[in-house]
Amino acid sequence: MSILAAVDDAEDSRVVQRGYELAQAFGEELVVLNVQPETEDLASAEEVASNAIRLALNDPEHVTAAGALGDPAPRILNEAEERGASYIVLGPRKQTPIGKALMGSVSQLVLLNAECTVAFVAEE
Repeated sequence: MSILAAVDDAEDSRVVQRGYELAQAFGEELVVLNVQPETEDLASAEEVASNAIRLALNDPEHVTAAGALGDPAPRILNEAEERGASYIVLGPRKQTPIGKALMGSVSQLVLLNAECTVAFVAEE
């Protein structure tokens, strides 16, 4: 089992920190995931995840950086299922009601379709 922390960029330290706290509490591995558009390369997604770990944690144990390409919500859900995640940790972005209706929200799609617990980390 693992905890999956999905980050938009390397500055999402609060998501990584909360994911690490959960992983430590439950004795699980933390996987930090960044999803980039298919026009990017996998190495850049993995680099964002690695940088997020480096900026958020000092000398972490049992933490893995992962990258994926494609539509964020399905990729997050797929990664959580493949890794047997017990939690998905997200830092949802604020959107206007019109923005949510037109675009949908990655956080909302993950919440509604995840087979595990989804934890949201509020902006500081």
